[in-house]
Amino acid sequence: MNILKKILAAVKKDSRYENESQRTLVMLRCFYLVFLCYLLLFQLLMFFGEPRIFSWLGAVFTAAVCWALYCTYRLRVHSNLIYCSAVQLLWIVGSVYLYGWDVGVQHFIFVLLALVYFSLYETLAIKAVTTALLFALRLGMYFFCKAHVPQVLLPSSFLMIMQVFNSLFLFLQLGILFGTFSSNIESAEKKLVEYNKRLEQQAATDPLTGLWNRRTMLNYMTQFIKNNPDAQFAIAMGDIDHFKRFNDQYGHDCGDAVLVWLAKLFRGVFQANGKFCRWGGEEFLFFFPNMNGDQAHAMVSDLWININHKNFVWKDVDEKITMTLGLEENDFRSDLDDLIKRVDEKLYLGKESGRNRIIY
Repeated sequence: MNILKKILAAVKKDSRYENESQRTLVMLRCFYLVFLCYLLLFQLLMFFGEPRIFSWLGAVFTAAVCWALYCTYRLRVHSNLIYCSAVQLLWIVGSVYLYGWDVGVQHFIFVLLALVYFSLYETLAIKAVTTALLFALRLGMYFFCKAHVPQVLLPSSFLMIMQVFNSLFLFLQLGILFGTFSSNIESAEKKLVEYNKRLEQQAATDPLTGLWNRRTMLNYMTQFIKNNPDAQFAIAMGDIDHFKRFNDQYGHDCGDAVLVWLAKLFRGVFQANGKFCRWGGEEFLFFFPNMNGDQAHAMVSDLWININHKNFVWKDVDEKITMTLGLEENDFRSDLDDLIKRVDEKLYLGKESGRNRIIY
């Protein structure tokens, strides 16, 4: 278990250079470890095959991959990617030359193609040129094998085994590549989605209270009326009585705390039974979809009672807070602007007649 932890720690070790992709380095190290296993098994298959063959090519490339693995701790990521591609390319060409087309090593060209396109260090032009060269190389090897006999003749039954063996490791290498870079893309996309959500939330809400802002509420009400032209609804507007006193006497932090306290109270009273927003300053607007005026009045009365029966406590402040509210129901004749104007007029009527009341 300790050995496994040390291996994992070695694989995950960061670059000695700044601003380098650790994930790409980890991918390359995993890639090389798989390649080493592949080369060792390749040599065993060749040795125990018919006829028995010592794969000197496999021995040479085993040493080359060990050196490449060491280089991941010494060189920059871009250099390691180039070296990895070169080692893989030489292995493909050498194997096809020695054992022929039917051994199946040429398919590893697709790993090189994926490696080039997933690399952030190459321009699109270089990637396009590399694609053309790899295509030309694969085609050239095919026609070469058609015209020349392999240096080492392998039985057809053994070639079938080698095809399966090479296909297995081809998919394993591709899996490492796709798994690494797709997780990069998914991680970046997730961060982008979360960032966009935060931006959307910031644009839709009041930063102090977390309630909807005026624009969001207007959009919601407009869309509701458009989708439900025959639906009942009611609108209420509330204003904190003598709010300026809190700012003047206790400071603006206290005034902010009052707004936050009320926002929490709104959520507790209305829950899913209405929509509410900070309309501006110390004013709040409430929207009650699918409710008539009497039903909405019961909801607003419940809020008014809650406010009057609770004290606002903040630091050394222990004060009674009151609100004046106006309420208007949909008359199916007026547009939204007229309804808001009328509810605003009722609110100010309540202010002029003594405050701390509901005008319906």
